[in-house]
Amino acid sequence: MSFQPKPSRAIQIWISIVAVVLTALFLETRGNQTRAINFIVNTDIDDVGADVLIDNRKVGIVSSSGVDGPGGGVYLGYVQPGQHSIEVRKEGFKPYSKQIDMRQEQYLGVDLERPNN
Repeated sequence: MSFQPKPSRAIQIWISIVAVVLTALFLETRGNQTRAINFIVNTDIDDVGADVLIDNRKVGIVSSSGVDGPGGGVYLGYVQPGQHSIEVRKEGFKPYSKQIDMRQEQYLGVDLERPNN
């Protein structure tokens, strides 16, 4: 009587585990695609906290750029290609508005002005 070892199923088990993990990762991340930043609004430090609107819809707020020294404010976002109305507004300042044609990255320098009293 001779002893015959069973064939190993380790490779089949590992392939199954890898397939399950990859499928789970795909299902977990499929709707959360990160879009590249293609729109930048740069402001003075006084404008930090201003609302940024695209086509009359609030999309974000100008935040501190985090740069040491004089610094300023910044908004980073993604805008779909095409014509858009951009508005930056903050209480106590005149709103800033501009029409843009988004074809590539856009940089918008904004300096909100206080109304004349």
